[in-house]
Amino acid sequence: MSPEWQQRSSARADDELGRDMELASAMELLDPGRADSTYWMRFRAKVLRRAAPELARRRLMAEVSLPDVVMSWARAIVPAAVIAAAMAGLLLLHDHTMVAQASTVDVEELLVTGVQGSTIPTELNRTQVAFASESF
Repeated sequence: MSPEWQQRSSARADDELGRDMELASAMELLDPGRADSTYWMRFRAKVLRRAAPELARRRLMAEVSLPDVVMSWARAIVPAAVIAAAMAGLLLLHDHTMVAQASTVDVEELLVTGVQGSTIPTELNRTQVAFASESF
């Protein structure tokens, strides 16, 4: 930095709001509205024009209640529920014919299917069970 800059910055001239006037004058060079006095009015109008649809949507959402939300879901949920019910009905009709042909299987049969050797129920049938109270 130049010595002049350091000397000026040590003896800063602040305005009544506490702003550094030298910094403010340097920042004025970056102001796009410096050469055009209507720049900021046009900028604001452009921003509001582009934001109008979103602002309108948010304004409407402020008035939405719980029944309104549920009714908006109905557009997607009701057709999905109808399709799911139709598919379930078709599956029930299709499986109903298959169940009539199938035989029932007990849980015990499922547990011992594929097990080699003797299983616990068959062993219990072969031997007599002795309880400790009978032995002593």
